[in-house]
Amino acid sequence: MADTTITVTFTEAQWTRIVAASSYIKGPSGSGNVDADFFKTMWKENLTTQVKSYEKEQASIADF
Repeated sequence: MADTTITVTFTEAQWTRIVAASSYIKGPSGSGNVDADFFKTMWKENLTTQVKSYEKEQASIADF
């Protein structure tokens, strides 16, 4: 299977609001404004964690 690309589009007004919320989105340990690379990394890490949790749950059911 080839790599899958997901595209997310925001209006200029939406992106302005997202950037304005950067410190809230990044939390106390983050600095600077959010950008596309920030979301790419964050979403990939979140999905990786969710898939691993799902697979662990499935394995534990099989081991019952």
